Amino acid sequence: METEQTSTKSSADEQPLMEHIRELRIRLIYSLVAIIIGACFSYTYAENIFYFLCKPYFESFPDSILIGTGPADAFLLKLKMAVVAGTLVSSPVIFYQFWLFIAPGLHKEEKYLLIPFLISSTTLLGIGIWFAYAVVLPFSFAFFYDQYTSIKITPTIRITEHISFTAKALISFGIVFELPILAYFLGRIGVVTSQMLISGVRYAIVVIFILSAIMTPPDVLTQFLMAGPLLILYGISILVVRFTERQARRQKKESQT
Repeated sequence: METEQTSTKSSADEQPLMEHIRELRIRLIYSLVAIIIGACFSYTYAENIFYFLCKPYFESFPDSILIGTGPADAFLLKLKMAVVAGTLVSSPVIFYQFWLFIAPGLHKEEKYLLIPFLISSTTLLGIGIWFAYAVVLPFSFAFFYDQYTSIKITPTIRITEHISFTAKALISFGIVFELPILAYFLGRIGVVTSQMLISGVRYAIVVIFILSAIMTPPDVLTQFLMAGPLLILYGISILVVRFTERQARRQKKESQT
């Protein structure tokens, strides 16, 4: 009898898990389709995207060139740029699919936050990309150029390496700027609390500067250019989690009355 009850309970536990996996697969498929469509659209503007990604480099590396070292480099480069640009262009769709995946676990009043969520997540992504493009990349390339001139070497950079470096920086900063959105949902489900984030400030500062050292050139200025926004975003995340805690307390009081 106990064996049958255990088996029934196990099946009931596995059923929701399988449903979540199927739902996740559907959302990933829709997101992939959106990326492919965005990539096809972006491929037609590959030359404009190339100019956009190379502008900070040529401003810091005057009279320099970018070279290809293989016959298929140009084509593969256009494909890579199209995929990166397509992912960014389709980001609202990807955020929407993420919302649909987590929506069943939200409270009724939270489901009306769809539009604010799409606007804020897309805006933060755009701000992160803009900050990397307008601030971080110029300082980084200027630092790299100074290292070449200090030892009197004329730089001849592979175009694939340049685009990979630039795309990584743009995407990394775009993702990092989503930290307050992540904090909101982690706070809502109780994974993190504001007190937890406050008590872990010292550890967070160490982790932030380690990440900054890894993701930026080895000079203090550019490390601070990434660490500064991360520290600010961490502080904003604490306020966001406090907001979610106040919401939870208010909902609890309303349910008790």
